[in-house]
Amino acid sequence: MNNYFTLRKANRLRARLLSATSQQQLREVTRYLRRVTWDINGIELVRCDLIDIAVQANAEGNELFHKITDAETFVRSIKAELPPLSWLEFLSIAIPLFCFFGCGVEGLLLYPVVPEFRFTMSLGWMVQVCISAASAYYLLRRMMERVGFPPKKHRVKYVVYLALYIVVLYKIGELLYNMLGGVVFAAIPILPFAIGNLILGGIVLAIRFYWYGKDERLTARL
Repeated sequence: MNNYFTLRKANRLRARLLSATSQQQLREVTRYLRRVTWDINGIELVRCDLIDIAVQANAEGNELFHKITDAETFVRSIKAELPPLSWLEFLSIAIPLFCFFGCGVEGLLLYPVVPEFRFTMSLGWMVQVCISAASAYYLLRRMMERVGFPPKKHRVKYVVYLALYIVVLYKIGELLYNMLGGVVFAAIPILPFAIGNLILGGIVLAIRFYWYGKDERLTARL
């Protein structure tokens, strides 16, 4: 079995043995770490260590953290040790999402309504995708570097950032379509386009999890 899934499953089962308060503290720390780094394996390893600490603390009648400042100090120290989001990691996450939902699922939903629709791959669309990917990467990096703890207190700020990002991208896409939309490279029927994107997204996702499972840190731990 993939080492990543083995560790994640073990962590999930062991976390259920903790007290309700310790489980909540563990969830808050995990959610925060998932926002400040995309080192998925590193997060699971930290989570495993925290569960060990919490089990011992619960046995002594204590919780994982005595107060919120203890958790905040811990995540700040861990944040400095975990690597930031890289381009390769970003693409391994963004491509499946874009293919599955942005093209695949959307295409399957559109097909019964407009079966004759053809997806137009134009120069404007390609430039927009590149701009969207680059801006999303740097936006995520900026947000992750500035995120506070616990993350639920900063939820409104993220929603505002995301809304502004979508509006700006929409306007950029509209401008690019008017300027470069006439340069068309291919017009693909919607059904094969949707199915092809679902397959592509699945392949990239499988490679991503295979890559996670080969992490030497997991092999040493398991």
